[in-house]
Formats: sequence, C-alpha cells, structure tokens
Amino acid sequence: MRHGVAVLACLVVVGSLPLSVAGASVNASISNVEVSPSSPAPGETITFDTTVRNLESSDAPLEINDIAIRKSGGRGVTEYERVSNLGSISPGSTLEVPLTASFDSSGSKDLRVIVYGRDRGTGENVELRYPVKLNVQDRHPQVDITANDSVAGVESTGEVTVANGLDTQITNVEVVVEGEGVEMTQSRTVRSSVAQNGSVTAPFRFRPESAGEHPLTATISYTVDGDTTRNTTRTTVIESDPLRNSVELDTSAVGSGTDRALRVAVSNGANAPLSDVMISATSENASFQRVLLENISASTTRQVRLNATMDEPRADVTVTANYELGTEAEQTTTETTLRSVPGTIDLTGLDVIRQGGRLQISGSASNVGSTDADSVLVSVVDTETVTPATPNRDYFVGTVPASDFVSFDVYARTEGNVTSVPLEVTYLVDDTRKRQTFDVDLDRMGGSAQQPEQDGDSEGGDQNSMLPVFVAGGLALLVVVGVLVRRYRRGDDDIEV
Repeated sequence: MRHGVAVLACLVVVGSLPLSVAGASVNASISNVEVSPSSPAPGETITFDTTVRNLESSDAPLEINDIAIRKSGGRGVTEYERVSNLGSISPGSTLEVPLTASFDSSGSKDLRVIVYGRDRGTGENVELRYPVKLNVQDRHPQVDITANDSVAGVESTGEVTVANGLDTQITNVEVVVEGEGVEMTQSRTVRSSVAQNGSVTAPFRFRPESAGEHPLTATISYTVDGDTTRNTTRTTVIESDPLRNSVELDTSAVGSGTDRALRVAVSNGANAPLSDVMISATSENASFQRVLLENISASTTRQVRLNATMDEPRADVTVTANYELGTEAEQTTTETTLRSVPGTIDLTGLDVIRQGGRLQISGSASNVGSTDADSVLVSVVDTETVTPATPNRDYFVGTVPASDFVSFDVYARTEGNVTSVPLEVTYLVDDTRKRQTFDVDLDRMGGSAQQPEQDGDSEGGDQNSMLPVFVAGGLALLVVVGVLVRRYRRGDDDIEV
C-alpha cells in the first residue's frame, strides 16, 4: 500500500547581507531574494526572485554579466541555474531577475545567490553574494480512504478524508478515486478550499466487477500560496465478496369470509440489497393485487398484503417475487392455498341434566365461521341405546350469524350403560347442506331436576291416587302425537332443499 505524503517546505533564513566588492565608483548590493513557494516540496520548482540595486551613491552603471544560484559550501561547485547578459543598472536603479531550482529530496538547503558584474567606470569586476537557507519537507495534507463492505456486481460506497495539517490553507482541492477491477459510478469531488487544520470529506461510489482484492487509489490535487499546484496519492486495497442470492417467501391467510388476503413475508438472506421488488400472486380461482417495494436491505424482512377476490372457496396460489440483485434480474416463487372461511357450526356450552327417566341436553349452536349458517337443526340421534324424547327430540335453531350463537334444548332417553348421547347438526352454507355429529359426554351431567313433594291430606291423597291415570292417558296421547310428528319430520329430512 502506498501512502501519499504531505509536503511542507519553510523558508528559514533570507539574510539581507548586501555584499559589495566594487571599484571606487560603484556601490551595489543584492537587496532581496524572494522565494516562491514559501513552502516548497521535493521535486517542486522553486523561484528565487532576486533584486539587484545600484545605489544612488554610485558614480557609474553596474553591468550585470551573470546571476547564478549555487549550493553553499561543500566540495565542488553545485550550480542550479545561471542567467547571463542582463544589461546594466544605472545609479539609483534596480534589476529583478527570477532564478529557479528544484530539489529531489527533503531537508535543509544552504544556498547562495551570486551576481557577477563589471564596474563601467573603472572596468573592474564586481561580485555580489546573498545567502538563502531553505527547509524542504516531504509533507502533504493527510489522506485517508474508507470503503464499506462490497459485493461483486453490487454498488457500494466509500469516502476520502483530506485533513490539512499544513501551515496555510489549500485551495482548488480536487479528489479523484480510481480502482482496478471496479467500475467507478461516482469518483470526483471538488472543494474550493480547506482551511489550515481543517478537513473535507469526498464521497465516492463503486461497483466491483468480480470477487477478490481490488486496489482503490485517491489522487488529491491542490494549490498552495495561490499558484503552486501539488498532487499526492493514497492507495488502499478492498476485499469484495461473491454475490449470494438467498430470498425466501412465507405466506399466511388473513381476512374473513370472502374478504380474504395473503400476507407475504419477503426475507432477504442475500448479502446485498434487493431493488425494484414486485410481489404478485396468480390462481385459477382468484385474482390478487400486486405490490411494489423499492428495496429490501440485506438480512431484513418486509411484509406485504395481497388482497384477493375469490371465485371459489378454495384457491391454489403461486406467489412470485421479481427483483434486482446487483446487476441481475432474479425471481423466487412459492405455492400456497387460500380458502374462504364458510359458516361452521360447533356445539358449545353443553350441559346435561337428568329429569326422571330422560336427559335434558342444553347448549349453544355457535357459528365459528365467517359467513352465516342457515336452517340450523339440532337433533338427538336415534340409536339402540339412545332415543329422542319429548318435548324436544330436535330443535330448529334457524339462522346463526357469523361469529354468533343461538341456544337450544333437546331431550333423550337412554338404556343400559350409556356414556354419551349423539347429536346431529344440519345447516346450509352458501346453498350447500352441511351435516355434523357430536357426542355429548354424560360426564357433563350437572344434576337432576326436583320432583314435586307429596301432600299429607287424604283428599289430596285421593286426588294424587288418580294422578297416575291422568298422566298415563296424557302420555299415551303425547306418544301418538310424537310418532306422527317424528314421521312427518323424517319425511322432510329426506328432501334436500
């Protein structure tokens, strides 16, 4: 990994040492050497603007043959630049000459600007010297690259942070990110300036073309001191995972009656977001609405409701999710069955009371469905050990609305060791006759009905002695009527309406 390194170079000493070696008629000096940029970096061109002054006290012009910039001290002569044939400077005038140099390495640089001239009055040579000391540092703003986890074929994000630790602000800051084996979908950010000790963040977006390692390089271009442009780079390596597609659909029925719907849970087990997710359902016996979801993040679940219009009580349904994963169009399906919930009768709150030789069975015909149940009839089933009894061998409940109940009472006689009494319930739902049988456990028996007390009066006793005769006659009449009614009802039961 290569790191871009900030660069700072500071002018440490610019001495004003007017050295004059002149004849009697010339008084001249190097009055100033201005260094630009003031913070040079290795490899950067540095300009030394040299001002040569011929003082008014001079009696003759100073002819400038050469001006050079050299390394001060050490073995041999290291000269960085020399300019020649610059003309003459009259007394009281100045000459400004730019010299340039660059240094490949950082560190302290001891330099000297030398002017080679001739006194026009005496013809003698004149040499002027001016020392310059620079401290060149390999220093740039600090640069850091961060990138989120990435997946092959899926756009991801990152950012470059530029922190300006230089002793001056930087301007015209441009950040460009490039990568190998990645498609950059957003790569360039420009900022007008970054203050000293300030920072700026540059976002970028990229899409790895394949799984594996990919280098990302950020190049930062900026300007210091108004006109000096510098560049620095920083590289990091990202690891991209292979794309994994794992999407599951889970369905459940909701609603009631014909107002039914499917609740669909879409679980994204992939390692990338799903986009443009379309949830739909098809069936021969029902139609469904469709729902569009913009995206589903990785490792999350979203639920939608698909309202249904059912043509029949049962519908076999195929649920489909179409979505984009990375750059690929994918599809996941599941099968389910949707049923309407018709009226259904259940017997609840059952209670059994013995009354002499018969049993009174009471309870509620409860509609546990979501549509009405019509023509509800509760009857005692005639078996070898159970016989329907008066006054209610069966009980016509009528209509039981959805999620409602109607009470009933029926009677039965038993013979032998009987543990339960069968009851039959018939009713109509959506013009279809339903028939169910329930066994009423005699353990539900709640007690026995009170018998009338005997009166001790003899007249009352005589009247009571006649009571069995009347009772027997009445019972005989009820038996005859009951048989006729039972036959009549059985004849109706054989007719389906």
